[in-house]
Amino acid sequence: MKLISAILLFGLFITQVYSQKIAKVTFPIGKNFVQNQGSQQWKNLRYYMPLYNHDKIKTTKESRCEVTFQTKKVLRIGENSIVEITEDQAGEHEVKMNRGLAWLSIFLPKGKTKIRVRTPSSVCSIRGTVYRLNCDSNQTTYRCYKGQIAVTPFQKDGETLADSTINIGAGEELIVVKDFEEYKKQQEKLFQDFKQKDQDAFEEFLRKDQQQFNEMVQKDLADFKKFQDIAFKRAKFDEQKDAQSDWVQWNKERDQMLQEE
Repeated sequence: MKLISAILLFGLFITQVYSQKIAKVTFPIGKNFVQNQGSQQWKNLRYYMPLYNHDKIKTTKESRCEVTFQTKKVLRIGENSIVEITEDQAGEHEVKMNRGLAWLSIFLPKGKTKIRVRTPSSVCSIRGTVYRLNCDSNQTTYRCYKGQIAVTPFQKDGETLADSTINIGAGEELIVVKDFEEYKKQQEKLFQDFKQKDQDAFEEFLRKDQQQFNEMVQKDLADFKKFQDIAFKRAKFDEQKDAQSDWVQWNKERDQMLQEE
């Protein structure tokens, strides 16, 4: 009888943990979907829909979704992305992201709130800052706008964290690459895509800028440093060019609105 009671209590505890509301949808645009833990079904996302531990969110082409956690932490997800949100027993949040775009804004004072973002190549920890990232299975790119972020790469096995952390501040970009040879292939594919997209523009490019382009590619590869089989590059990014991005403009407008509330 005691064993049965213990099992029932444990089942109730697990149910409460996984049914706990940890966030809500505050601004969806386009077609967005949510998948609850233990379900294979993707349901349409709605305004002010509650989100629970281990919920997954999926965005489609030309769609976006803003999620606000119980504490004043805002996650915005760009198009063609999949993320999972979790909360541990200490109340710390984690965003697991295998591919896509994300923007995080933390408005509470430094040290008052924590959130981690886990991608296939690294884990990023922050307290009171604003930054964005995009990732795929091999590469993660971070850009910091306010405060500071601490990024710890995974070792080659993709599970064990390296014993060194890279810090970047406002105006800096960090690229973390798991497989550098694969990264070079990805860069070559981008170049070939450009070549096929507009042959005339490409031929004009070859006449005028091929040497400059080759030098730029070589410099990009040379700027990467190696640490325990992980390649990374830290540098300042062009803030004026960055500000022209529709994704950046939208996020900054949303941040401004939230801070004025």
